[in-house]
Amino acid sequence: MASTSLSVQTATLGGTTVSGKTSVGNNETLTVKCTTAQTMLDFASLHIRCTNTSTTASVSLSLGVGTQFSDKGIGAKTISLATNKSCIIGGHDFEGARFLTSSGTIVFTQTGTGPTSWEAYQSPNATE
Repeated sequence: MASTSLSVQTATLGGTTVSGKTSVGNNETLTVKCTTAQTMLDFASLHIRCTNTSTTASVSLSLGVGTQFSDKGIGAKTISLATNKSCIIGGHDFEGARFLTSSGTIVFTQTGTGPTSWEAYQSPNATE
């Protein structure tokens, strides 16, 4: 199983090009992590965009339960994404702590042929 890391970008008033990971394949994991400057993921302003760029097959995105808390009875979150569709995961209703690993990341596993394109960004806070 392939594995890839994607660093979260912080937008600025001057503009930021959000770099992404493309062509995530079947049964590949994607780890979303903060940059060194951010020190931690801010789940209140974190947004992860996934686009299924396939014209023939849907994909499933599984967001695993993190290692910070007991996962008894919680379970993973699964998102189905049809062909040529996008979804944004995050925002103030996102239960980020549920999915946080002990290393401060969140991990998605994609099933389905894809490919998909991913971007991760968070809004700046008052000190940035």
